[in-house]
Amino acid sequence: MIKLEIIILTNNVVLPFQNLREEYGLKFIELNRLFATHSIAEHGLGFLINIYDVESMNNNSNDKLLKKIIFDTGGPNQTFIHNLDLHSYPLYDVDELVLSHWHYDHTGGLYKILERIEKRIPVICHKDSKFERFFKRSIDIKNEDLIGNTRKKISSFLAESKIVNQVPINVNLIKKLNGDLIFSEKAYELFNQNGLKITASGEIPRIYQDEQFDNMIFLKDGFLKIDEIKDDKCLIVELSERIILLCGCCHSGLKNTLDYVKRFTKKRITHIIGGIHMAGASEERINSTISYLNDFQDGDSPLYLFPIHCSGERILNEINNKRIPTIHAFNSSVGTVFTFY
Repeated sequence: MIKLEIIILTNNVVLPFQNLREEYGLKFIELNRLFATHSIAEHGLGFLINIYDVESMNNNSNDKLLKKIIFDTGGPNQTFIHNLDLHSYPLYDVDELVLSHWHYDHTGGLYKILERIEKRIPVICHKDSKFERFFKRSIDIKNEDLIGNTRKKISSFLAESKIVNQVPINVNLIKKLNGDLIFSEKAYELFNQNGLKITASGEIPRIYQDEQFDNMIFLKDGFLKIDEIKDDKCLIVELSERIILLCGCCHSGLKNTLDYVKRFTKKRITHIIGGIHMAGASEERINSTISYLNDFQDGDSPLYLFPIHCSGERILNEINNKRIPTIHAFNSSVGTVFTFY
């Protein structure tokens, strides 16, 4: 029998007194309050995924680790490694590292983690990680102030911190740290054994107008351009009859992402865990997303939604306020462990 463990090691919040298992009957969740109390939160996201071959659900002493995957590495404050050490999770046996996209709050621990692994492992990302990216930090800065300009022309905005930048992925350093970079634009299979299949998504088509945006910028071919964040990836975890969906930031939009997953597999999505990038969403977009979640698949089986990191509280509150029988939404703490068989 296969056991899948998904552990939140970086998230925006630590909730040491959260008790979702007992209060709501969520038997697939564990949270060690002592470890959570000593954990650190930051604006970022990072998961550790363990896959075991188990002989008995009541005795884990003989569990055999089949694969260990890191999905995103937290932010620049290195909370991923701090919380990893706090929980005594080793890194030497990590098999693969996947980056949902090249933003600082998901890649901050990358190089330190590779230093600790001390063996060759694949690092799966997208070619757009090789471009410098820019984030607006002042309401005075408009797209027309940036688009079409060279880096030199917008250097004053950088100096005044009206925009901030993120340098491209350091290909040479990753090679030096024994990382084998795999730039994948298509779906990439990470694991397929004994009824469990895990796939990193490819580029997700943008269909819904309310999930289009133009507030991200990158430097390509010497000029600043709109960054569509085509490197946005999710992990599609297929169990025998259902899907667990892990999202990094869901820059493609949750509706676009779920449409992509539905084309990928016909299995029912039962859990969505991760960032869905709706902290700044309009009321119309929030309502449209909730309506979509209520209708996008047939049947009465519940959908468990854990919108964390960049998701914002409004989407969670609105779902719960509407009391939709088939959708249950919860926040999640650093240190939360999801277990599926």
